[in-house]
Amino acid sequence: MIRECSQKSSIIRIHNFIKQLRLALSRILLFINQKVNIANLFAVFTSYLTDIAPNWGRIISNTMVKYLFANKVLFSWQLKKNQTLAISSKLDKVLIISDLNIGDAINLQLAAYILKKINAKHIDYVINKTAYPLIKHNPHISHTFPLFSRPNFVSNEEIYYLNSIIKQNDYDLVLNFCPFLSKHSINSKNFINYIGLSIYIANNYFNQKTTHVTYATWAYLNKIFSTHIPFEGNFLYLSSASIQEAKNFYEQIPKNAKTIFFNIDATSKYTLMPLSMQLYILEQLSRLKDTYIIISASFSQQNLQEKIYKSLKNTYNVFLINKNMPIDTYASLIDFCDCFVSSDTGGLHIAASYKFDEYNRPLNNKTAIFSIFGATPAAIYAYDSCKEHFLKSSQNAISKVYISKNPCKNITCINKAAKKCKSVRCFNGINYQEIVTDIKNYLGINA
Repeated sequence: MIRECSQKSSIIRIHNFIKQLRLALSRILLFINQKVNIANLFAVFTSYLTDIAPNWGRIISNTMVKYLFANKVLFSWQLKKNQTLAISSKLDKVLIISDLNIGDAINLQLAAYILKKINAKHIDYVINKTAYPLIKHNPHISHTFPLFSRPNFVSNEEIYYLNSIIKQNDYDLVLNFCPFLSKHSINSKNFINYIGLSIYIANNYFNQKTTHVTYATWAYLNKIFSTHIPFEGNFLYLSSASIQEAKNFYEQIPKNAKTIFFNIDATSKYTLMPLSMQLYILEQLSRLKDTYIIISASFSQQNLQEKIYKSLKNTYNVFLINKNMPIDTYASLIDFCDCFVSSDTGGLHIAASYKFDEYNRPLNNKTAIFSIFGATPAAIYAYDSCKEHFLKSSQNAISKVYISKNPCKNITCINKAAKKCKSVRCFNGINYQEIVTDIKNYLGINA
């Protein structure tokens, strides 16, 4: 009996030692990450690893992230620290700092809704400049600061301006969701960093729980503030002027025709649908009777829209969007369409959001979402009405995602801006015809 108790005690001590060792190592890594962006360095390292050995590279990358970063010990430490800050803050004035992209500005505005529900009096929001027309009418936000101009970099001028905002407004709490900022660059008395949410998302991803960034943000903030606020999806509040502009464009299309909005653009080569895929799908859809296609402009890929249009055999039913179309008009135009087809990019999150006008009156909100995912983990950013552990879109219509089967895909692909993969296998294994068939079936077209 004594020997058995001694063995159990030894096992417990070893277990606790390993637990403390993992926490210490994780803290060291987090400290290093504040000085040097270790996530970017790791993304570069895994790029070379998967180029050499795709399958083994994926396994090694996921295993390292799972046990060094997405572990319960580190999550518990971050959660307790952030709960202490949240409880000690008055919440009279709160600043939310979004990540840098348009989609981030949309997905993370849910934080303002939650803060409003727990009686935060004044909520400001720092976002990507381009996203400003999509966010400025949100009734939960007191003031929106359009600051960030680049998708993967925060300049010294932007940091200086951000600190000026914080000093001027003397916020009780700053919620930072931007991985390019840290407590060393932001001067705030109560500062909750993005790391806790990142760990929570990674942990859910490996444990096959609902992982979408909007849902995870809601769940994590409920944990921090010890609340039970019901989940709400993403919302956009669009100006009446943008809705009218979109209506004017849409009136070119014959009444009772089916309309497909096809987004051709993406910010990374690892999330951009291959040209061959886009041409195949568009060629098939352009043959459908009484069906019209609106093709987006391209900002990241030069002359892509022109190249696609010239390659199509049938263009009589194809309309092109000009680069100068305002982003809120773009969002309003999607609401007039039956379907939206896209890869992982900001336009996808615009399409999936429930839309109101600036007077809180709902728009049509009946657009089906068909998204095609290459590098980025679909569970974190995609929408699907049927797949388990996926978030459905906020539209009153189906949402479906098509996920590639490339052997090298791993969770570090989420950091696509830092990836350096020479072999781009991101869209391998996607059945082009399945996408076309599903769209036809949804529209009720047999042609």
